[in-house]
Amino acid sequence: MIDSKTLILIENSIEEIDEKREIPEKLLSELISNNYFRLLLPKSLNGVEMDFIKYLEILFEIASKDASVAWCINQSNVLSTNAAFMEKDLAKKIFDDPNAIITNGPPLEYDIKENKSDTLVSGKWSFSSGIKHATWLLAIFTDEKKQNKNIMIPKSLAQLDDIWDVNGLRGTGSYSFSLKNKVPNENIFYDRLNLNEPGPLYKIPRDLKFGSGFSTIALSLANSSINFALDFAKNKKGGFAEKLSDEQVFLREIGIVKGLYKSSKSFLDNTIEKAWAVVSDGIFLEDELLADLRLSSTHAIRTSEEIVKKIYNLLGSSSIFKFNKVQRYFQDMLAISQQVQGRMYHFETIGDYYINSKLKKFI
Repeated sequence: MIDSKTLILIENSIEEIDEKREIPEKLLSELISNNYFRLLLPKSLNGVEMDFIKYLEILFEIASKDASVAWCINQSNVLSTNAAFMEKDLAKKIFDDPNAIITNGPPLEYDIKENKSDTLVSGKWSFSSGIKHATWLLAIFTDEKKQNKNIMIPKSLAQLDDIWDVNGLRGTGSYSFSLKNKVPNENIFYDRLNLNEPGPLYKIPRDLKFGSGFSTIALSLANSSINFALDFAKNKKGGFAEKLSDEQVFLREIGIVKGLYKSSKSFLDNTIEKAWAVVSDGIFLEDELLADLRLSSTHAIRTSEEIVKKIYNLLGSSSIFKFNKVQRYFQDMLAISQQVQGRMYHFETIGDYYINSKLKKFI
């Protein structure tokens, strides 16, 4: 598990994380030196290639201190699993650097002209979490043959656009980036094809690793909100009771949110455990488990949003002040709920699967 020194450093850096909208240099150095950005990287590239369940447990702990730090760690770690689909020379070019950190973002627009030796890349990609400390950018595009490809771009080639004027997940510094430059063809590889690593991590689709990680962060915020409310209520006076914790409404709502939290976390944990057991046996996931991973991760995010909102309302006017950690959990949770892994259309994908017994290729 994560060492206490790192957790304390994260907690002590919260104000600076918010103010600068990035992971502070001292904390970043600590995370890099302890391989927190290489937890899912193949061992063949000097990565940790960690058990996925243990990885999520670490993410949960980090998120209990700061969701932005956990978000950036998950972003780079999941993207580092692309190394399993790269040619070895490209993977080594990126990850021989012990400070290597990757970010990406959905495309806003692009024009890609592929030539024999290099490719002219012109375009803009957005919501690149952790870009201020990243060293490489991953840009996704669809070629003329309707195949998805990834371009690995040194950050020094790109222009950053600071659009991150937000209240939630401020520390992710999720800028946009644009590029108009030539990139060697060796930096381009097919998205999720040509698997070169045998490990079980790389048999779980990238988007579902993202979903598992980000929903774990959401559940950590929900849990932290509940725990804060319990501690706060023991000392806060209510309207008619000596303590807020003596009020029937408070007791009822705590029971409700505990039920929501435990059921959604159990669904996610059990699904991930089943999926991990399958891929650990060297087998790729079939549609039913893929659907359950998508459903459990989306459900966990939406349920966590409901929990945090309930706690925010339950604590009344106290919730609006910065001294109250629920204010921070609330802002971060709302930002998470709007991220692609928490979008409501995933429920449509799953509903379509149960109706037609056919799962869309990328979920």
